[in-house]
Amino acid sequence: MSYQNKWNVKQAKNHYRVDDWGLQHFDINNRGHVVAKVAAAELDLYELTESLKGKGIGFPILVRFPQILQQSLSNLNLAFQQAIKANNYFGKYIAAYPIKVNQQATVIQHFHDQEQWPIAFEVGSKAELIACLGANKKQQTIICNGYKDEKYIRLALIGCLLGNEIIIVMESLAEFQHVLKQCSELNVQPLLGMRVRLNSIAQGNWQNTGGEHSKFGLTSNEVLALVKQLQESNILHWMKMLHFHMGSQIPSLQDIQSGMQEGMHYFSELTKLGVKFELLNIGGGLAVDYEGNNTNSYFSMDYTLNDYAETIIKIVTDSCEKHLLTQPTIFSENGRAMTAYHAVLLTDVIDIEHAHLDAKADQKELVNDWTSSASLKLLENYIKNIQAVSFNEYDSPKIAESYAELKKLAYEIEREFSCGDLSLVEKAEAEKLLSIAYKEIFKVKHCLVDSDRLDLEGKFVAKYFCNFSLFQSTPDIWGLDQIFPVMPLHRLDEHPTIKTRIYDLTCDSDGRIDRYIEAGSILPYLSLHDISEQQDYILGLFLVGAYQEILGDMHNLFGETNAVNIVIKADNSYQICDEEPGDTISEILSYLHMDTGRMRQVWRERLSNNNVSKQEKELVMDELEASLNSNSYLS
Repeated sequence: MSYQNKWNVKQAKNHYRVDDWGLQHFDINNRGHVVAKVAAAELDLYELTESLKGKGIGFPILVRFPQILQQSLSNLNLAFQQAIKANNYFGKYIAAYPIKVNQQATVIQHFHDQEQWPIAFEVGSKAELIACLGANKKQQTIICNGYKDEKYIRLALIGCLLGNEIIIVMESLAEFQHVLKQCSELNVQPLLGMRVRLNSIAQGNWQNTGGEHSKFGLTSNEVLALVKQLQESNILHWMKMLHFHMGSQIPSLQDIQSGMQEGMHYFSELTKLGVKFELLNIGGGLAVDYEGNNTNSYFSMDYTLNDYAETIIKIVTDSCEKHLLTQPTIFSENGRAMTAYHAVLLTDVIDIEHAHLDAKADQKELVNDWTSSASLKLLENYIKNIQAVSFNEYDSPKIAESYAELKKLAYEIEREFSCGDLSLVEKAEAEKLLSIAYKEIFKVKHCLVDSDRLDLEGKFVAKYFCNFSLFQSTPDIWGLDQIFPVMPLHRLDEHPTIKTRIYDLTCDSDGRIDRYIEAGSILPYLSLHDISEQQDYILGLFLVGAYQEILGDMHNLFGETNAVNIVIKADNSYQICDEEPGDTISEILSYLHMDTGRMRQVWRERLSNNNVSKQEKELVMDELEASLNSNSYLS
């Protein structure tokens, strides 16, 4: 039986770590296809892709699952309800969705419309506030963060007049003066909060959220000054919420504990000064385990959702009991955990460039007396020597020494060619010899140290070009070296034998993915299958629901992708509840204030000046018009 036939779905699950990062939202079925799971139902994503293609929805496609949004919200609430019960906590918990994480209308609307759990919304600008004020007819709780001018504060107070519970969080002392003025003009008594600046700094890519150099929050002196101004104005009772923010994507539970303890010390100290807080907003920090490794690396987490909720509730409970404080309603802004899982980017592989290590030459063809290159002759001798030795006689030091020698020879050959001392024909011959040499060392790669082994394996990595823009759809890969799970949607019952690196469509060398989750490790390549002309090879980039859509840009003028919102039915069928066509080229140009009407006029004039026939003119104009109305990706 071949190794190919020994591969099975269980091995694929372990290889791509689906059970670890998928959080029961994704799995592999017995056909070797990835499925999205909701309650007892599941949807075959490969079959979904084929169906969407049949409806004329082309790659790349962003697929959103509103039911996974709801499940993420439920998981968060259930974890806190469990912790509240276990600690005999008398306060409530409310999830606050910070809309900056994903401001798409369908996401905000879903959270507005669901009635299973209470929910608040956090905004950080006038535009975000307007978006929330107009999203639903029901009364809403909206937390206003960010720097505020008079117009922002006035708009928040108008939100109160619309019947909403608006909490204006003071980020600076200047904002308080704006509040006094606008409250007087509108005759509105607001709910106020204050954001304190924690000294605790969590590890991760968002360390500047905390610490003395944090962009946001009041210092200790500013906190005392604000309390004094509230007292002098006889409006200390307006202050209802204490807010602090420990960070985003905090991988270590210990860092969360430290931040919570410092935050609760502020809570107790300010209570002693007469502030009667009813609300506690602990900000964000709950991580998503993109790697599925359950560690404290930046894109993982060393705790569970239940651990997180238990830590929060226990620290608040203990502090309130110790200092005889009223137990507040707790808000958390865990937007990443609420949205990351619900969106998957689907793309097809459009081309492959195999590694240039496919030389078939045998040893008899390698002897060339015509070259004067010393390095080329040394390389020939190197191959003869390494092929003459039984690999069983090699120990690790000898193999390491041999590989170091080979790298030195490769460097000398490149140097000679760069200096003009090696002809193009000689360089081509050298590449053949290097290919043979690398393959010989590859047979004993397990004896190399990790850095050399990864370097050697990198020479055998194929380039898989995919139909998407990394900068548009997964910008955090470029900006933060973020890790997202990537895997094929099908053929997972077949052994993936080709080590690959994924490249996007952009004319930018940064348009590639350099780090992948594979078999419990983070590697510079991903094992995939070879592709055939008879079948598209479809990849999924998972957990892209947080920040990616809103941060994506139009590098090389690749616009927003096609997007669909999918509801999975109990019988494992699906319904498209929203279809959002991607940007057309015309729309992309309009974002840049380019006048497509003027372009059409220019084209007609150029065709007239070139004495093109009427038939050719119509053909060219039709082609150009079709291009304007098409999207920017490959079809």
